[in-house]
Amino acid sequence: MAKVTPASHIADIRGALQRGDKVVYRVRDGVQQAYIVKHPNKTKPSDAQKQMRASFKSLTQQVKAIYADSEQLAVWQARFEAYVSTRQYKSQLNRYIREQQERSLNNPRSTFHFLPAAHRTPKPLTTLYGFILSTLSKEQNT
Repeated sequence: MAKVTPASHIADIRGALQRGDKVVYRVRDGVQQAYIVKHPNKTKPSDAQKQMRASFKSLTQQVKAIYADSEQLAVWQARFEAYVSTRQYKSQLNRYIREQQERSLNNPRSTFHFLPAAHRTPKPLTTLYGFILSTLSKEQNT
């Protein structure tokens, strides 16, 4: 029989602990879950999946090229700083952080656990890399 001692210094764990691990951790509706992937998906990707993966590969290559060019990187850095300094961004980030703290496992009496995902505040972009990737993706789709 296993003996479990809860570790209070770990507030959250998500995903697999190592590559190829079949035990996956997640949080659903505020409840920590661990499950075993018994039959991982080994089917061939569909045409839509292939197209999406090719698009993502192209975008990541563009971002790497921007990072390699210091002039382009400076332009993107200025755009990101302008984006982060807006009042709308700051209020969305504060709202997102507040909701995440309320959803934490340390607050079991919270009613936020049952709020549908569509009504939750989306996480704003917090890194330059993510900002560039997201902006290029939006420009590509329009």
